[in-house]
Amino acid sequence: MSDNRQLTASTSGARLNGKVIILTGAAGNIGTYISRSLLREGARVVMTGRNADKLEAFVEELVAEGFDRGRMVTATGDGADARVCRAIVATATEHFGRIDILINNAGAAGPRRTLRDIPFTEAEMRARGDEQTMFDSAMNLLAAPWNMARAAVPHMNRGGAIVNVSTIFSRTHYYGRIPYVVPKSGLNALSLGLARELGDEYGIRVNTVFPGPIESERIDTVFANMDALQGAPSGTTSQEFRDLMITRRRDAEGEYEYRYPTPSDVASTITWLASEESASLSGHAIEVTNGMQVPAQSRSKLVSWPDQRLEDLSGKVIFILGGSDYEEALVFAERHMRSGARVVLAFRSLESLGYARSKAQSRGLEQLHLLHLEPLRRESADRSFDYVRDHFGRLDAVLVLPRYGNGQHGYSLSTAGDDDVQAFVRDQIVSPVAFASTLANNLDRWGLLTEAPALTYVTNPSDGHGDLFNDIIRAAIEALIRIWRHEDRQMKKKGERDWAVLPNQLVRYDNAEPDNLAFSADWAATLANRVRRMDAINLWVPESIRRATGKGAMPLAIQRVLPGLHKGKTAVITGGSLGIGLQLGRFLAIAGARVLLSARSEAKLREAADEIIEELRGVGYPNPEERVHVLADIDVGDEEALQRLFEHSIELFGHVDFLINNAGISGAEEMVVDMTLDDWNRTMDANLISNYSLIRKFAPLMKKHGYGMVLNVSSYFGGEKYVAVAYPNRADYAVSKAGQRVLAEILSRHLGPEIQINALAPGPVDGARLRGLGGAPGLFERRGRLVLENKRLNRVHEAVLSALRDGVPPETIVALAHNDVAAMKRRTGNHKSLAKLFVQVDESREGGNSASSLLSRDLAEKLMNRLVTGGLFTPEHAAQFMADFVDAAEPFFDQQSVEKAAEGIEAGILNRLHLHKMPTDEQIGLSTVFHLADDIASGETFHPSGGLKFDR
Repeated sequence: MSDNRQLTASTSGARLNGKVIILTGAAGNIGTYISRSLLREGARVVMTGRNADKLEAFVEELVAEGFDRGRMVTATGDGADARVCRAIVATATEHFGRIDILINNAGAAGPRRTLRDIPFTEAEMRARGDEQTMFDSAMNLLAAPWNMARAAVPHMNRGGAIVNVSTIFSRTHYYGRIPYVVPKSGLNALSLGLARELGDEYGIRVNTVFPGPIESERIDTVFANMDALQGAPSGTTSQEFRDLMITRRRDAEGEYEYRYPTPSDVASTITWLASEESASLSGHAIEVTNGMQVPAQSRSKLVSWPDQRLEDLSGKVIFILGGSDYEEALVFAERHMRSGARVVLAFRSLESLGYARSKAQSRGLEQLHLLHLEPLRRESADRSFDYVRDHFGRLDAVLVLPRYGNGQHGYSLSTAGDDDVQAFVRDQIVSPVAFASTLANNLDRWGLLTEAPALTYVTNPSDGHGDLFNDIIRAAIEALIRIWRHEDRQMKKKGERDWAVLPNQLVRYDNAEPDNLAFSADWAATLANRVRRMDAINLWVPESIRRATGKGAMPLAIQRVLPGLHKGKTAVITGGSLGIGLQLGRFLAIAGARVLLSARSEAKLREAADEIIEELRGVGYPNPEERVHVLADIDVGDEEALQRLFEHSIELFGHVDFLINNAGISGAEEMVVDMTLDDWNRTMDANLISNYSLIRKFAPLMKKHGYGMVLNVSSYFGGEKYVAVAYPNRADYAVSKAGQRVLAEILSRHLGPEIQINALAPGPVDGARLRGLGGAPGLFERRGRLVLENKRLNRVHEAVLSALRDGVPPETIVALAHNDVAAMKRRTGNHKSLAKLFVQVDESREGGNSASSLLSRDLAEKLMNRLVTGGLFTPEHAAQFMADFVDAAEPFFDQQSVEKAAEGIEAGILNRLHLHKMPTDEQIGLSTVFHLADDIASGETFHPSGGLKFDR
């Protein structure tokens, strides 16, 4: 019952009884209809306008029609001036004591000019015969309603309402009307932002009315002028907008047709929004268009990381207009440069330019061209584009970043300062249009282009405060792009050029993730490359990149080309917990294969698998834990372990496509004369025999399956096909690695055509094994120590051989076991070879070895083995020597000398590399995975060695 009574009261002709309303543009074309509608509903109205005479004449007209003069007050002034707005509010409170509703209806048409002819200065305005500049129009259409809201809100009653009058043309193409629709589109976002801000704090609701074309002689004239501007047949524009309608209405003759709404339609809608009948509406867009089907926004969500496989910006010229956030600008520049682009980076302020220049120098970006460009000074922009034309003769893409980062103008719309509003309109709304105008004119003037450059505007990331300012910029730029596209298409249609621009806008502020910048930079580069052409204007970075793309973080470049390369394949990798084996497993898994990693250590295998699984999850693979398996306690020198590996892999996969014999050991790291047969056999078993054993196990099933690949991970130091590479102190290792290579060459004749077998022979690899693991010394340190050891051992061995040849009795040699250089000088007499040895040791000419002790226990054992093996010492003498041997009283080696020797060995290796840089485990693993995808010959050896050079 109460609902019915309220409904009856609400339609009784007094819906606004007692309400105080400020109505801007009250005497304008639609304003007169709104004024009458409000007054009929009982409102008290403060009528504003810029022409006092026109306002007073309108009031007299209303009085003559019977409206109460006491319910009308006039206030004159331009709302673009915030002081005028405060004066209007003061007038309202002085006369009526309150404010309930604000209706922002005022707005001039702005310059009717295409992008290239918009006036930005008073001189340009006068020269073109216009009445406003672009800035004037933006202040009138965007800043004025903003100023009125800021002035009125502190005095409005709770539960009040603001109605902003926009236009449906802010969401459609509207040829030659950028100065009108860009600020109107910004007003749309301003309304929504105010609704969010004021609804919570003040209970004030804010809605926007979108009139379509209004039935009048004026709209017919406007559309006729637009037809003329485009060179289109008369009635073209009018018909385009009629075609968007879905509702026919009765005309004066009673016939139903697609016709424009009337001013009364707009007025009644605004009256309803001002009344309590619409109390549940806020933040809404109310369209008065007879059902014109116009999207609220041209948008598409970016749901994938860009595919870089086709991206190539080599030789392309990219122009980036940066803002105050020079760090982000440099990230975008670097991203394009990595793809081969030549980048010109301009900044709107000299301060930002200076900071960027310093940063660029520190990052080694010598190829980056840095300029100063102020878009609102046409000559400044022209100079920058002249620079591009003179230096490069082309322009392939343009990227425009926001002038200021978040917070430059605060975060609140309703409490922003006067200067903030004016600066925001000038720098964030007008400036991008000025840049677009100058760019378009320069592109026309050059006459160099065969296709349009890619054009991308980029928003700021989220400001963490609702992004109210960011959304206004986004909306304004969207309108600019929409009409720019339309104008260029029409110019192309008329034959004025062969191309038309297709700008986009990357909208970043929905996302607050760390990968936002990288994701956006990747998309900017993709759009610059024109691999992807996006019809939607706004390209939104999703709120969650991971959820939208299926990837947990920014994929490495290789992760964008590997997926699917080995889809459906299975792989068994020995030695898969570290180094090359781990990287092969990682990249094969990313490429789509299911892998089984085997090694001795359960902990290291599990750690490796977990890392790969997490990476697969980031790439987007479902159930990644089912793609990586491990088998521990696999010592490839143990035949039983190899059989267990084979059986487990077949049980797991059914068949194996790739067998990668990667596991191996470093060998005894001894001179041949000091190496034991057990050590030799152990190296052969682990490095060579294991390969043969696994091939014998897997090859029959591969043959049966009709496909298989075997890869033996050999070493460059195993030699090449016709070249033996000397590798001192590593004979067992070199022979085993040579055997792996030869095994591939021989078996290729027997395994084909179903199975391909090849060898991979890297040189020194810069990775964990080379540098050392878990505190254990790396290869260079081990070899440095070995060099110093052998130098002392060989020197002592040479001296002892000479002494024995000269008749020195074995007992004298046994006396050396006391291992005290000073004492031994007295005990061994004056034999010249031993005396020379003691002098050399005493003066530390050996470097790194002890000067007081002759041998370490390990070296002593090797010396005795040499003498016994050579028949120069009896086993008994050797046993006596070791029984009498006294260990060195101090560390036998100087660690600093060991490290110095290691550095010398590393430098020698680097000097033999063409690239002077050792490849990494990752690089070798990656190149190998691509090799496995090729239909390559069998029996070949690949040498990823960084160009290692040896005499042949």
